[in-house]
Amino acid sequence: MNRLRILASPLLLGALLLLSGCLYDNPPSGPSQNIDTWLVGQWDAKDKSGHDYHAVVAPSSPSHYRITLTRHGIPTGDYDAWISRVDGFTILVAKFLSGQSTGKYALFHYELLAPATPPPGGVGATRIRLSELQLDPSAETLDSYHLRRDIRDALKAGTLLTPYDVVIDRKHGGDTIPGSVIWTKSGGVALSGEAF
Repeated sequence: MNRLRILASPLLLGALLLLSGCLYDNPPSGPSQNIDTWLVGQWDAKDKSGHDYHAVVAPSSPSHYRITLTRHGIPTGDYDAWISRVDGFTILVAKFLSGQSTGKYALFHYELLAPATPPPGGVGATRIRLSELQLDPSAETLDSYHLRRDIRDALKAGTLLTPYDVVIDRKHGGDTIPGSVIWTKSGGVALSGEAF
Protein backbone atom coordinates (compact mmCIF):
# COMPACT_ATOMS: atom_id res chain seq x y z
CA MET A 1 0.00 0.00 0.00
CA ASN A 2 1.08 3.51 -0.67
CA ARG A 3 1.40 5.52 2.52
CA LEU A 4 0.62 9.19 2.64
CA ARG A 5 3.46 11.62 3.14
CA ILE A 6 4.09 15.33 3.21
CA LEU A 7 7.49 16.61 2.17
CA ALA A 8 8.84 13.05 2.22
CA SER A 9 7.62 12.36 5.75
CA PRO A 10 4.75 10.15 6.94
CA LEU A 11 2.91 13.13 8.43
CA LEU A 12 0.33 13.77 5.73
CA LEU A 13 -2.14 11.07 6.61
CA GLY A 14 -0.79 10.87 10.12
CA ALA A 15 -1.98 14.44 10.26
CA LEU A 16 -4.94 13.79 8.00
CA LEU A 17 -6.67 11.62 10.45
CA LEU A 18 -3.96 9.84 12.34
CA LEU A 19 -4.45 6.85 10.14
CA SER A 20 -2.32 4.94 7.74
CA GLY A 21 -4.06 4.71 4.45
CA CYS A 22 -4.22 3.35 1.00
CA LEU A 23 -4.43 6.06 -1.59
CA TYR A 24 -7.01 5.49 -4.27
CA ASP A 25 -6.96 6.82 -7.82
CA ASN A 26 -10.75 7.24 -7.77
CA PRO A 27 -13.46 7.80 -5.17
CA PRO A 28 -16.33 5.30 -4.87
CA SER A 29 -18.67 8.11 -6.01
CA GLY A 30 -19.26 11.82 -5.78
CA PRO A 31 -21.30 13.18 -2.87
CA SER A 32 -24.34 11.00 -2.15
CA GLN A 33 -25.87 13.31 0.43
CA ASN A 34 -25.50 16.76 1.92
CA ILE A 35 -22.89 17.25 4.61
CA ASP A 36 -23.41 15.72 8.05
CA THR A 37 -23.26 18.76 10.34
CA TRP A 38 -22.04 16.52 13.21
CA LEU A 39 -18.67 16.48 11.45
CA VAL A 40 -18.40 20.27 11.16
CA GLY A 41 -16.24 21.92 13.81
CA GLN A 42 -12.80 21.75 15.37
CA TRP A 43 -11.47 18.31 16.32
CA ASP A 44 -8.46 17.17 18.35
CA ALA A 45 -6.64 13.87 18.68
CA LYS A 46 -3.38 12.67 20.15
CA ASP A 47 -1.25 9.75 18.99
CA LYS A 48 0.62 7.24 21.17
CA SER A 49 3.73 9.43 21.05
CA GLY A 50 1.84 12.39 22.48
CA HIS A 51 1.73 14.39 19.23
CA ASP A 52 -1.30 16.69 19.08
CA TYR A 53 -3.39 16.96 15.93
CA HIS A 54 -6.07 19.53 15.18
CA ALA A 55 -8.57 19.48 12.31
CA VAL A 56 -10.98 22.18 11.23
CA VAL A 57 -13.88 20.76 9.24
CA ALA A 58 -15.98 23.45 7.56
CA PRO A 59 -18.68 23.21 4.91
CA SER A 60 -17.51 24.49 1.52
CA SER A 61 -20.82 23.75 -0.24
CA PRO A 62 -24.02 21.91 0.71
CA SER A 63 -22.31 18.58 -0.08
CA HIS A 64 -18.57 19.24 0.48
CA TYR A 65 -16.28 19.90 3.43
CA ARG A 66 -12.96 21.70 3.51
CA ILE A 67 -10.61 20.07 6.02
CA THR A 68 -7.51 21.85 7.28
CA LEU A 69 -5.10 19.91 9.48
CA THR A 70 -2.31 20.94 11.80
CA ARG A 71 0.20 19.06 13.93
CA HIS A 72 1.53 20.99 16.91
CA GLY A 73 0.04 24.13 15.32
CA ILE A 74 1.88 23.66 12.00
CA PRO A 75 -0.37 23.30 8.90
CA THR A 76 0.05 19.92 7.24
CA GLY A 77 -2.58 19.89 4.50
CA ASP A 78 -5.91 20.86 3.01
CA TYR A 79 -8.53 18.43 1.74
CA ASP A 80 -11.82 18.46 -0.10
CA ALA A 81 -14.15 15.88 1.46
CA TRP A 82 -17.64 14.51 1.01
CA ILE A 83 -19.84 11.65 2.08
CA SER A 84 -20.25 8.72 -0.27
CA ARG A 85 -22.45 5.67 0.31
CA VAL A 86 -22.19 2.09 -0.84
CA ASP A 87 -25.26 -0.01 -0.02
CA GLY A 88 -26.13 2.40 2.80
CA PHE A 89 -22.61 2.23 4.27
CA THR A 90 -21.23 5.73 4.93
CA ILE A 91 -17.76 6.60 3.62
CA LEU A 92 -15.93 9.86 4.21
CA VAL A 93 -13.91 10.55 1.06
CA ALA A 94 -10.94 12.93 1.44
CA LYS A 95 -9.28 14.28 -1.72
CA PHE A 96 -5.77 15.63 -1.28
CA LEU A 97 -5.42 19.21 -2.51
CA SER A 98 -1.69 19.60 -1.91
CA GLY A 99 1.56 17.66 -1.56
CA GLN A 100 2.81 14.69 -3.52
CA SER A 101 -0.57 12.96 -3.14
CA THR A 102 -2.56 15.74 -4.84
CA GLY A 103 -5.60 14.30 -6.60
CA LYS A 104 -5.55 11.00 -4.68
CA TYR A 105 -8.30 9.86 -2.33
CA ALA A 106 -8.39 8.37 1.17
CA LEU A 107 -11.47 6.47 2.34
CA PHE A 108 -12.75 6.31 5.92
CA HIS A 109 -15.81 5.25 7.85
CA TYR A 110 -16.90 7.55 10.66
CA GLU A 111 -19.28 7.03 13.52
CA LEU A 112 -20.52 9.25 16.28
CA LEU A 113 -19.63 7.90 19.73
CA ALA A 114 -21.20 8.54 23.10
CA PRO A 115 -19.96 11.83 24.55
CA ALA A 116 -16.75 11.83 26.56
CA THR A 117 -16.98 11.95 30.34
CA PRO A 118 -18.24 15.43 31.20
CA PRO A 119 -16.22 17.77 33.39
CA PRO A 120 -17.86 18.77 36.69
CA GLY A 121 -20.95 20.80 35.85
CA GLY A 122 -20.39 20.47 32.11
CA VAL A 123 -21.41 18.43 29.11
CA GLY A 124 -19.19 15.71 27.64
CA ALA A 125 -17.54 16.50 24.33
CA THR A 126 -18.75 14.98 21.08
CA ARG A 127 -16.48 12.23 19.79
CA ILE A 128 -16.14 10.36 16.50
CA ARG A 129 -14.27 7.21 15.57
CA LEU A 130 -12.60 7.44 12.18
CA SER A 131 -11.56 4.10 10.68
CA GLU A 132 -9.61 3.36 7.52
CA LEU A 133 -11.32 0.99 5.09
CA GLN A 134 -9.52 -2.36 4.97
CA LEU A 135 -9.45 -3.11 1.25
CA ASP A 136 -6.99 -5.20 -0.71
CA PRO A 137 -4.13 -3.09 -2.16
CA SER A 138 -5.31 -4.04 -5.66
CA ALA A 139 -8.32 -1.72 -5.10
CA GLU A 140 -6.08 1.37 -5.15
CA THR A 141 -6.15 1.68 -8.95
CA LEU A 142 -9.73 0.60 -9.62
CA ASP A 143 -12.28 2.81 -11.32
CA SER A 144 -15.23 3.95 -9.20
CA TYR A 145 -17.55 1.15 -10.37
CA HIS A 146 -15.10 -1.64 -9.48
CA LEU A 147 -14.08 0.08 -6.24
CA ARG A 148 -17.74 0.05 -5.12
CA ARG A 149 -17.86 -3.65 -6.02
CA ASP A 150 -14.82 -4.38 -3.81
CA ILE A 151 -16.35 -2.35 -0.96
CA ARG A 152 -19.61 -4.34 -1.28
CA ASP A 153 -17.67 -7.63 -1.25
CA ALA A 154 -15.73 -6.58 1.88
CA LEU A 155 -18.96 -5.47 3.56
CA LYS A 156 -20.57 -8.86 2.86
CA ALA A 157 -17.45 -10.69 4.10
CA GLY A 158 -17.31 -8.53 7.26
CA THR A 159 -13.72 -7.45 6.54
CA LEU A 160 -14.16 -3.79 5.57
CA LEU A 161 -13.43 -2.47 9.07
CA THR A 162 -11.21 -3.72 11.85
CA PRO A 163 -13.16 -5.13 14.82
CA TYR A 164 -13.64 -2.59 17.63
CA ASP A 165 -12.06 -4.87 20.20
CA VAL A 166 -8.92 -5.32 18.10
CA VAL A 167 -6.24 -2.67 17.89
CA ILE A 168 -4.52 -2.86 14.54
CA ASP A 169 -1.38 -0.80 14.16
CA ARG A 170 0.67 -0.69 11.01
CA LYS A 171 4.36 0.03 10.76
CA HIS A 172 5.47 2.57 8.20
CA GLY A 173 8.87 4.18 8.08
CA GLY A 174 9.55 3.19 11.68
CA ASP A 175 6.30 4.83 12.85
CA THR A 176 3.32 2.95 14.23
CA ILE A 177 0.09 4.28 12.78
CA PRO A 178 -3.32 3.15 14.14
CA GLY A 179 -6.15 1.70 12.01
CA SER A 180 -8.76 3.85 13.74
CA VAL A 181 -8.64 6.98 15.87
CA ILE A 182 -11.06 8.74 18.19
CA TRP A 183 -11.33 12.50 17.64
CA THR A 184 -12.87 14.83 20.23
CA LYS A 185 -14.74 17.97 19.25
CA SER A 186 -13.01 21.01 20.73
CA GLY A 187 -14.98 23.84 19.18
CA GLY A 188 -17.24 25.01 16.41
CA VAL A 189 -16.86 27.00 13.24
CA ALA A 190 -18.88 29.95 11.98
CA LEU A 191 -19.45 30.64 8.30
CA SER A 192 -21.61 33.36 6.80
CA GLY A 193 -23.11 34.09 10.20
CA GLU A 194 -24.10 30.46 10.80
CA ALA A 195 -22.47 28.61 13.70
CA PHE A 196 -21.72 24.88 13.59
